[in-house]
Amino acid sequence: MQFVAQQFAKYALAIALLIAFALLPEASQAVPRDANANNGAVLKLQAMVKRLSSERDAAVAENSGLAAEVEQLKREKADALAAKDSLSSELSVQKNTAEAVRNRLGSTESRLQDVSDKYAKTNSAKAELERELAALKAKQQGTEQQLKTCGQHNVKLYQAAEELLERYQNKGTFSGLLQDEPLLQFQSVDMQNIVQEYQDQLSAGRYSQEPPSSAEMH
Repeated sequence: MQFVAQQFAKYALAIALLIAFALLPEASQAVPRDANANNGAVLKLQAMVKRLSSERDAAVAENSGLAAEVEQLKREKADALAAKDSLSSELSVQKNTAEAVRNRLGSTESRLQDVSDKYAKTNSAKAELERELAALKAKQQGTEQQLKTCGQHNVKLYQAAEELLERYQNKGTFSGLLQDEPLLQFQSVDMQNIVQEYQDQLSAGRYSQEPPSSAEMH
């Protein structure tokens, strides 16, 4: 724009000079001039005016181009600002999304840690229960073996006692012993009571590995 103003100033100056030379009276000149010299000055001024006119037209055209370029730059600037605002909004959304993702990730990691801790505790409790179960099984096997041995001993003792009672009832060797030993001689009724009581105790204390029948349970 400054360049265009300068061109217009030069053009106006040239026009003013041309008019001044055209109106200048010959009487006022100190030295008479030749008509050809006067015409030469006019031609120079006309050439200057023509050149300045061309420069003016070029400046006007350039100014129009610059104005169009300025408008284009304004539009590009507006588009750039709009794009910037859009990117800023998108960036803000992405930041919020990233923050939400980080929060979810933190929550998921916390829950995963809780599950891992519970899993470790459960495994530890399971291992402890398995050890206790193995110990109980071993103890059960030992107890069953002891019960089996005790049962065998109980049966043998029961059989021996039955045999002894049978001998007494048959008045065999045991009867002879009673007759030979004064300290072991009892009245017959008392001896029968003692034998019956002992037999009942043997029957009650006899060990059996078979489960009781339904009749015995009732």
